[in-house]
This record gives sequence, structure tokens and C-alpha cells, in this order.
Amino acid sequence: MLRESDVALPAVADLVLVRHTIMKRNLILPLILIALASQQLTAETPKSVAQSSPEGLVSELYKRHEKKQSPFFQTKDHGVVTQYFSERLAQLIWKDAVTSKGEVGALDFDPLYDAQDFDIKKFSLRKSKSEKDSAEVIASFENMGHKTEITFSLVLTRAGWKISDIKYADGRHLVGLLSGK
Repeated sequence: MLRESDVALPAVADLVLVRHTIMKRNLILPLILIALASQQLTAETPKSVAQSSPEGLVSELYKRHEKKQSPFFQTKDHGVVTQYFSERLAQLIWKDAVTSKGEVGALDFDPLYDAQDFDIKKFSLRKSKSEKDSAEVIASFENMGHKTEITFSLVLTRAGWKISDIKYADGRHLVGLLSGK
């Protein structure tokens, strides 16, 4: 003989299973949307804190140089060059490094210190000009007793701040040296 309670139990279990399935679907969709939105935000924001300010980017470039990981003269990772420099300057730096094949190319000095040999003291960075999408940062230091200032011109790109040129005290500039001008 079939009792009413025997029939009700499977119906309740089915109802719980249906509710559980609906809740899972209702949770999964928002989680997928959140993950996609965060990926989109990450793709449109600077890759690092250093790229979020002109001084931060130039400071990070000097730190990388101190660790013997400078983007200048290396031919293994083009991405390292594009991390710091505008598209045009990155192409010029990369081309010089690749075509010189380990020999001296257009750059016969260290572009961050404007010297072949250096013993740096009293190093400092300061922003000299800042606009919405461009800025200048000046590196000041003494190299072997000689006071030097190097001016970094930066532009704001979708990927953050990038160095578009480096100007030296005697009027030379990196884009000109690398492009033969």
C-alpha cells in the first residue's frame, strides 16, 4: 500500500535538487561576468605601478639597469624594450641592438648616463614638466665629479607612460642618434 508520505519525499528531494541547480547557474553566470570584466580592466590599465607615473617608469628603468637587465643592447626580448619605450623609440633601440650583432652600434655609450664609464653619485629624479599626455623627467647626478642632467621625454599611451626620447646636455637626443639624424 502506498502512503502519501512515500510520494512526497521524492518530490521534496527533486525540488531541492532543482533549486540547487538553479542557484548554481545563478552564481556561475555572475562569476563569469566578473572574471571577464576584471580581465578587460587589467588589459586597459598600466601593467605596473611604475608605468602609472613618469618618474616611476624612469626610476624602474634605472633600477633594471643596476641589476644588469637593461633593455638597451639586449636582443632576446623585444617586450623588455617596449615595456619602457614608445613604439618608435623601442623599434630604433631594438634595430640597433640586433643589427650591431654584439658590436658597437649607433650607441657607443650608456644612454642612461651619457658615458662609457661611470661612477655615479648624488643621483636624483624630478619631474620638470607635466601635461595630460606628456611629461619630462630629469635625471641629475655626478659622474666622476662631473655634474650631468639627462631629460626623459615621456608620452602617455594606453599601456601607461613610455619614454619617447632622451635628451642630453650637449643637444644630442636618443631618437636622433639611433635614426642617424
